[in-house]
This record gives sequence, structure tokens and C-alpha cells, in this order.
Amino acid sequence: MSELRFAVLGPVRAWRRDTKLDLGSPQQRAVLAVLLLAEGRQVSLGALVDALWGQEPPKAAVGTVRTYVSRLRHCLATSGPGGVHEMIESAGDGYALPLRSAVLDLNVFLSRTREAQAAGRAGDAGQAAVLLRDALGLWQGVPLAGIPGEYAESQRVRLAELQLAAIEERLALDVELAGHVAAATELQALLASHPMRERLSELLMLALYRSGRQADALAVFDTTRHLLSEELGIDPGPALCEMHQRILQTDETLISTAGRDSWGPAAPSPVTALVGRDADIEEVSGLLTTQDHRLVVLTGAGGIGKTRLALAVLEHSKPHWRDGTAFADLSAVTDPRLVPDAIASALGLVVQGQERPLDTLSRRLAERHMLIVLDNFEQVLGAAPMLAELAERAPRLHMLVTSRVVLRVRGGQEWPVNPLGVAPAGGTPAELAEAPAVRLFAERVRDVQPGFVLTSGNAAAVAELCRRLDGLPLALELAAASMRLLTPEQMLNQLYERLERPGSLADLPGRQQTLTHTIEWSYDLLPAPAQQLLARLSVFAAPFTAEAAEAVSGRDGAGTIEGLSTLLEHSMVSSAERPDGERAFRLLGPIRRFAAARLENAGEPLSGLESHLLDVLKAAGARHGSQDRDMRRLDSEQLNLQVVLSWAALEGRPPGPLLRAIGDVWVWLLVRGHLRRTSGLWQQIESLPQDGLRTERDRMARSWLMACGLLNDGDHAKTCALIGEILPAARRLEKPWRTALLLMGRATARPYTTHSPAHADFAAALTIARDAGDPLVLGYILSHYGSFLCIDGDAARARALHEEMLTIARSLPDENMRAEAHYDLAMDALSAGDPPSAEAHLAVAVRRYQDIDHLDGLARCLGALSALALSRGHGHLAARLIGAAAAARDSIGLTPWPAATEAELRTIERAEALLPGGEFTAQADAGRRLTAADALTQAPLPLRGGRRRRPDGTAVPSRPHLRQHASGARPRHPQVRAAGPIPAREAPHATQ
Repeated sequence: MSELRFAVLGPVRAWRRDTKLDLGSPQQRAVLAVLLLAEGRQVSLGALVDALWGQEPPKAAVGTVRTYVSRLRHCLATSGPGGVHEMIESAGDGYALPLRSAVLDLNVFLSRTREAQAAGRAGDAGQAAVLLRDALGLWQGVPLAGIPGEYAESQRVRLAELQLAAIEERLALDVELAGHVAAATELQALLASHPMRERLSELLMLALYRSGRQADALAVFDTTRHLLSEELGIDPGPALCEMHQRILQTDETLISTAGRDSWGPAAPSPVTALVGRDADIEEVSGLLTTQDHRLVVLTGAGGIGKTRLALAVLEHSKPHWRDGTAFADLSAVTDPRLVPDAIASALGLVVQGQERPLDTLSRRLAERHMLIVLDNFEQVLGAAPMLAELAERAPRLHMLVTSRVVLRVRGGQEWPVNPLGVAPAGGTPAELAEAPAVRLFAERVRDVQPGFVLTSGNAAAVAELCRRLDGLPLALELAAASMRLLTPEQMLNQLYERLERPGSLADLPGRQQTLTHTIEWSYDLLPAPAQQLLARLSVFAAPFTAEAAEAVSGRDGAGTIEGLSTLLEHSMVSSAERPDGERAFRLLGPIRRFAAARLENAGEPLSGLESHLLDVLKAAGARHGSQDRDMRRLDSEQLNLQVVLSWAALEGRPPGPLLRAIGDVWVWLLVRGHLRRTSGLWQQIESLPQDGLRTERDRMARSWLMACGLLNDGDHAKTCALIGEILPAARRLEKPWRTALLLMGRATARPYTTHSPAHADFAAALTIARDAGDPLVLGYILSHYGSFLCIDGDAARARALHEEMLTIARSLPDENMRAEAHYDLAMDALSAGDPPSAEAHLAVAVRRYQDIDHLDGLARCLGALSALALSRGHGHLAARLIGAAAAARDSIGLTPWPAATEAELRTIERAEALLPGGEFTAQADAGRRLTAADALTQAPLPLRGGRRRRPDGTAVPSRPHLRQHASGARPRHPQVRAAGPIPAREAPHATQ
């Protein structure tokens, strides 16, 4: 694709690749239009002034034109091997715009019309018609729309004549190729706009005659002759008179026997581009043409884009169908018995005498190799058997059906139309712009806000808007149409209120004027039990299983599977994926909101959801939420758990059972970051009212979670105090493993000192854990106790504990423990002066932490890698890794435990001693701008002795400031620009 594309066959526009350029005011776009239409020739300043203002230019006209040219030069400049290239060149006393590799739609139009003429002369009328359709498809409305002045008006007249000539030629080919029924309809409308154009009258007379409407054809001649006489005082020309005479004589040679046939009125021609459906178009076209499926049904929710996709497939596959294509809109038909009549009418077929409409269709289409699109079939499902019968009786006929409801027809191939892909949270503007939903929204916003672009300031709001609307194309288009005076942030705040205002897009049918109307169209087709189930399913915020649906459905789940099947068939529920891989379903965001508004009593389904989640938590809690399958199941239910917690807080329900069950999956909470204050789940836990904690065990359950959260947040003093308060009760009420973990938590939170009381806590925790016989709890206590001993200088004992931990980890399906074991053994090896062993263990730890997306573990690995770099004399790399570790923790608001802080501070002191002047802080500042992933890929090569570039040391933070970063504190000052690029390096060879 050329880098620059220009359009004048409609509004004057330009694109660089797929990005629409802001061409400025109408006058500025007029300058561009004049230069484009000059085809690379020089246009003087005077000519540009005349084109813009005619005989009465303003005093500053010349200067204004030069300003416009300067702005356009900046906008259109392209970069290449030789530097920046300006498209607009100075030429004499004016300017020229040689297109070179750039593309102008007018030139493409003229090229294709010439190719069509050549194909026609060669006798290939079908190819000529295809080329002319392609050429005319480039037109996007009135040429030079919005450009003022007499020059623009004169050019509009010239360009419109070119368009009309091409339309005439295309219609002549349609009539020649037996597409006279559709052509007659189009010709009548065209002749009404151009009543004196004899060629149109001649073609209309021929099309009507071939359609069996001789009297109507003769009436066209009489009307045209009268107009020519009254308005111009002339008689019809020889060609029109000859056509009149041949029709009067019933000339049989006028009846075409051409093979191709375009039936009925022309299919709708969308005025906007289809976004994000290229793969669907190719695959559905392939089903119909290559794989020869004769009945393909596009299914999906209202507003998902089924009709647009069907029209695109029809257009894309047109050359394949020897006898043409047809389109039948069934939205106005409600009686299934009338569907054959509606199809016959759309095809322009007349039912003869007592013949049944289906018989007429079968007879006329029996030998036709063609495609018919049947749109909006969901309200005439009773006619589905007729499609199977028609397919049997017309063996070369292919049908593409759109329906919100599955048809269940023999031989039918269902193709679910999915929402457009939405952007994940946290992406850059460039990454967000690639998401199909964002592309569609931005393109439609530019229709009402010319010049709209995604920026770092609005991209997050646009992406969130697309996520809330679940990528539903109609919802995105309605939202975009309301953006004329709004920013994305304002639209986000008023989203659903705006989408319920009709008239945003006046050309849409009434059922699509608002989201509610669109969904009601499908909802009204549901039986009452399915409507009730849909309302209950609205309590799910995340994809749900059939088992979960039964839990919220009431009536002991009776009829749930049948109701869910009905909702699936009606596209009110969609299939979905979950992290645990279970077969799952979901309601698109707009449908969920619609269904929730029809839920009369939310308490009953939410109570069912609470029971379901307690079962899930208890099953995972038996293994502390540590196994991969448990974590994925809990991940899948996390948003649903937040819904229940919010409901419990709002209704004042006793939260004790939920809190105890959540506390039992503590490994999942830790690994997935749900103990952080920024976690939505943690915020829901904290918001639960304490007055609902009715028993001592309930209060203990909350205190247990609060202690975990405080330790994770780095509030170590409060952690020690809280655990000290609850330990006596915990020894009475809790299982031994919880008491052991509380002792470990207090020991971990204690400030590091040479004779710390942490020794006693760790020893007591270890004894209790061994007696309790819980290997997983024992493994984590061995990890923390060993790390403390390593910092305290007892590397041999630390290694013994960590090797025991690794043995336990290998016997359990706990990926986090295995990663922790290898990290701990790496730290032991560094303490013992064994860098090769440390590197081998770190390679395994990094890989395992990456597998479970454990950013805290990766940050600790970066700290260990910095110590490893120092052991080999690579101070610059060590400083960068220290900065990267601090940045990784800042990104999630994490503070390391005192033992980890002590180890990393020792590394910082050694690095500061190794690097002179401000080099340490400069390198660390550069490292802060690396992601954890980038830092890990850059680290290994210098560990093996590679040469490194030195930065110039500009703009560095103070050493105390960096120490705060290393301990996980938030930076108090803006970050400083990196002093130089970091060279790319090879990845490590990780070993087990």
C-alpha cells in the first residue's frame, strides 16, 4: 500500500497508510484539491487565489495561500532514506504536487474505467461490469464536498459527469448481462434526476421491455419526447427513436440470452467502510465458494454487524456467481408463510396463476448458479424448513442468511459473528489503535469530529469505552455519533444515557435507533422462562459455567440447560473462554445491562452465586489455592466474587463464611497480587462492614486477611502489632497451619537485626508446621526462614532449609513454590561465593515466575541478578538492574520484606562503591525506564563479560532517593530522562 492516499471523489481527504490526516480548514483543503486536480502541473499563486476567492480576494490572500501551503507541506511530508521529502514543490511563481507513488482516487477511477472499456471492446462484458463497479465504489458522495468557490463548483460538475457516464455504462452492461430487473429500478431513479438524458431513457426502455413491461417502456419514450419538446424544442435522437420502434414491433432480438443475471433491487451499498472483518469475509466467502456450503447462517446479537458482513461477502464473492446475486430484507415480514413471496418479490419474480411462491422460486432458480442473501430471518424461523426444500430443488443455489437465532436446518453451516476485538488495559496509544473496536470507534468519531486522533491523553478513555460496550459495532457507532461536542472522557461518563437517545444516526431503522430497542427486538422473541433466566444471569460479571448458571437460576436449576440453550440460539448469550478452560458463557455488556434492568429481585440469584463461589473457594482452599488449576479457576471467578462481596456489603450480610474461605486460598491471593491495596478484590474485602462479623472466628478471619495485606503492603510495624494481638486467639481457634503462618508473617515483618526475635518466631513456626503435616505451609516457612538465615550469615543452614523446600516443591503442583525455591538457592549461592550455581538457579526462577506472571518474584530476581553482576565486576549493569527492580515494584505499589530489602541495600552499597561520581545513579535512572521483561533480556550478556556503553551521567537522582526506590517507596520527584540507549543482549540459557 502506498504511504499517502488522497481522495477528491467525496470530501477531500488524505491518509498516511491507515491514519487519516488533518487537512485543516475548507480553504486549506481547497488548495490541496486544486494541486491534486492539476495532475502534477504548476499552479500559480494567482490561480490558487482565484480558485479560493474568485474575483474578490481578501488583501492578505497571497500570504494566506502561502500559509496554507506551508501547513500542507508539514502535514504531507514523508520520511525516506534520504530524509524528509516534501510532497508540495515550489514551481515558478506557484506550486506543484507530483503524486509519484502516492495514490489519488480520481486516477484510480479513471484507470479502472479505461480498463472496463478495454474489457468491453474485447467482448468480456462481465469483467467490464466488475471493473466499473469497483471504479464507482470509490465515490463517497459529492466530489470536493465542503470546498467553497466557483472553481470547486465547476470541478464538481466535471467530475459528476464522469461519474454519470460510468454509471450509464455500468447499467448498460447490467442490462446486457440480464440484470434488467435491478437495473430498471436504478434507471428510474436516475432518470428522475436527469430527465433530458436520452441514453438513460433508452436503457430504461430496454430494461423494462426485457422485464415484460412493454407498456411501461413505451410510456418512458412518450414522457421523454414530451420533455424534450417542451423544454428544448427538439425531437428525440435516432437511437431513442429506434428503440421505440423496435419495442413497438416486439423485436425478439431485444431479449437477452446472456448468462449472468442480477436479480431484483440492488443490494444496499453501505456508506461507511467495514472495519475488523477481513478474516470473516474471506472465511465466509470460502465456505460458500471453495467449500461449497449451500446454506450459511450468520448468527449473533443485534448490532453485532451480521448484515454488514453479509453485504461484504456478497460483494467480495460476486465474480464467482455465474448467474449473479440478490438481496432480500425480511425485517418487515412477520408471517413465515409469506417468506417465499418476499423472496420472489425481492428477485423481481411474478407468481403465475395458482402456482405456489415456493414452486415459482424452485422453477426459476433450478439451474441458477447464484447467491441470495436473506437478511433478518430471526422473526420468521418457521420458514426455515422452506430454505432446506428450496436448496434441494435448486441444487446450484447458495443462500447466506443473517439471523439472531440459530436456524437448525439440515446442511446449514452456522457462522457466529463475534464482537470486534477490544484493547487490553494498559496498552500504549499505538497498541490500542490496532484493536478493531478502537479503530471502528475512532473512524466513526472522525465523521463527526474531523481531525480526531488517538493520543496519550484520550486513548485510555476510548479503550475503556470500547471495553464497556464489549466491541459491539452498533453500540460503538451510536456512541461515536454522539461525540460531536464531547471528549472521550465525557462520553464515558454519559455512555449509556447517550446511547438511549434516538436520532444519533437518523438513517438506521427504528429497531436500531437505541441499544434498548436493538436488544428488545431479540428479547421479545424469547419464551418467558428464557427471559427470566436471562435476567438472573445478569448477576455474572465474568464468564460462567452451566453449573454456575444452575446455581443462580432458582427452582433447583430445573430447566436451566434448556433455557441456556435457547439463549445461545437467540444470541442473547455467547460462548466465552475462561482461564480454567471450562466451557463458559457470557452476556455482552449492553445485553447484561438490559437484562439487569429486568431483574426484579437480585437477592435470590446473588445468594445462589454466593453458594456457588463458596463451593469453589472451599475446593481450592483444601490446597491453599496453590495449584495451577485452582488458581485458574479462582481467576475465572474473581469478578463474580467481587460482585458478591459488593452485594454483601450493601445488604449487610454476614461476611464471615466468605472471609474464611477467601483466607484459605492465601497462595492465590499472594501470587495474583490480590493482597495489594490497588486490587479491586482487596478493596471489596476491606469495604465489608465489621459490624457484620458476629463471631470470634469471623473476626479472626478478617484479621488474618488484614495481616496478610499489611505484610504485603510493607507496613511491617502494624503487621507485627496485629499478629501479636490475634496470636493467642488463633492458637485456640485456628488450625495449626494458620498459627504457623502467622508466626512466619511476624518474623518476616520484623526489622532485620543481628539478634532479631525473628529467630524465635521462625523456629516456633517451623516446629508447628512439621507437626501439622502440611507440606505446602512447611515449604513456605522453610523459604522465609532460610532467607533470613542467609542474610544473617548462616549460608550453610539456609541452603539446607532451601534444599528441603525444593524437595517439597517438586512433590507439589505449586509453580510459585518451585520458583521461590530456585530464587532462594540462588541467593544462598551468591552468599557462599558460587556465581555459576546462582546463575543456574536464577534462570529457572525467572522462567517459572514468568510462567505465572509473578512480578514481585521477577523484581526480586532482578535484585539477585544485580548482585550477580557485581560479583563479576559489572557495576553499570548492576546499577541498571537495581533501577529496573525498583521500577517494577513501583508499578504495582509493592514493598519488599525487610530481609529482601537488606540484601538489596547491601548490593546498592557495593555498586555505589564500585562506580565513581554520579555513574551509579545515572545507570540506575536508566534502568528505571526499563520494563522487567526488557531488563531481564538485557542482563545476561554482560554477565558473561560483554562490553557496555557508558552514559554521560546527566540528570541523576540522589542516593537516598534511590534507596527509597529500592525499598519499594513511591518516587517523590519526576523521573529523569535516560542518558543513552541500552544495547540489546542475548537471552540466558536457563537450566533446571
